[in-house]
Amino acid sequence: MTFKDMARDCLLAAIFCLLITMLDTGASNAAENPRVFTLNELIEMALKTSPEIKMAEQDILAAKSEYKEAKGGQLPQLDMVGATGPAEDAQFPTVNQAGQIVSHDGGTWDIGIFGRLDVYITQPIYSFGKISKRKDAAALGVEASKDARTAQRNKVVLEVKQLYYAYLIAQEGKHAAGDAIGYINDAARRIQRLIELKSPNVQQSDLYRVEAYQGEVKAFAAKARSGAKVAYAALKAAIGLPKDEEFSLKETELPQSTTQLAPVEIYIQRALSNRPELLAVKKGVAAKEKLAEAAKADLYPTIFAVAVGSVAGAPGRQQWDNTYWPDQFNHAYGGFYAGAQWHFDLGIGTGKLDKARAEYQKMLNQQDYARRNIPVEVVKDYQDAVEQGEASHDYGQAVVGARKWIVASFSNFDLGIGTARDMFDAIDRYGKNQGNYLEALYNYNLALANLDYAIGEMSDKR
Repeated sequence: MTFKDMARDCLLAAIFCLLITMLDTGASNAAENPRVFTLNELIEMALKTSPEIKMAEQDILAAKSEYKEAKGGQLPQLDMVGATGPAEDAQFPTVNQAGQIVSHDGGTWDIGIFGRLDVYITQPIYSFGKISKRKDAAALGVEASKDARTAQRNKVVLEVKQLYYAYLIAQEGKHAAGDAIGYINDAARRIQRLIELKSPNVQQSDLYRVEAYQGEVKAFAAKARSGAKVAYAALKAAIGLPKDEEFSLKETELPQSTTQLAPVEIYIQRALSNRPELLAVKKGVAAKEKLAEAAKADLYPTIFAVAVGSVAGAPGRQQWDNTYWPDQFNHAYGGFYAGAQWHFDLGIGTGKLDKARAEYQKMLNQQDYARRNIPVEVVKDYQDAVEQGEASHDYGQAVVGARKWIVASFSNFDLGIGTARDMFDAIDRYGKNQGNYLEALYNYNLALANLDYAIGEMSDKR
């Protein structure tokens, strides 16, 4: 091997090692850096993996199958019956010149075989709505199943938003606790410094108060961390992410923009027009009405036409052609006729009709219940959004004022014209205002999500 060949092999080995290192580094980076999702991406993943939506899809397929079955009742029905079995061989007897009947049959056990095929094609002509009403009901069932799928989709979107906002407020709660701890520690350092200087403005009890505040804030921070872990786990399960894969959110704070709401009457009208649960109930009412009409039609006859055909053959038997005594073993014929079928029973049909009418009336009551309560739900969510929007705005201003109060109290304390109590009062008020602000902001975003759900127009944003 020449020096040139050795150098080339070393270079190739070095390149190969470099590529392996890069791949390993990329894999480790991918493992260390979790995927980052926006709210829209979380919703999209949840919709793709939701078992509830997949079940709703199967309900649609089942409803379509029922429609196909009902529609098939209007088409011709084909019945075929085939049979085969033993048949005694037989031939026509003859009369000899002496006038005696001479049989040509074999012995008593001279058995052959025969085969027969009968075909019936039945076409309903008029059934007083037995078939058409059930077909219409099945078609409405398909549409109702689609509305149920939309309702389930909206429910998944709402659940993702709830978990998303819960995770964000828990994260912000941890940050707020960190800010409060920072202010308390800063106050403790100032107090400790003045104690060491033997200043008359501070006492040893002020440090005890610091410890009390620190314990309270640490407990709040622990609660926020626990809430964040629970919301994270629930959100991860909702989007169908594998257990060994982590993620983070692109947004780190709750949305703060205030949505300009239209008058509540507009939202009520949109809910009555678009709420999928109400649309499904409406179609269910129409379907039950069709089924009641079909049950009534069952009390009347069904008019139909039939085409028949039959062929049979027995090799060991001679065919007998006679109009009055058809040969069951050797024949071939076809024809058609019209008829009517009318079934009578002692109350079974009327009982089914009463049941169908009761189910129809029950569905009407359910529709009336939804029409009455959906507007109430819309008004509640609307007022919650208005109230929490105003509260978040007011508490936001209060947080700014409390922060200014902290700065002023710290400055006054350093100048000797303020007390430690002033600092603690400012810190305490800041913590409460910050907590109220985050809670109001969380409730506001949640109220908007609930309002979207109430009107049946779940947007992927906000």
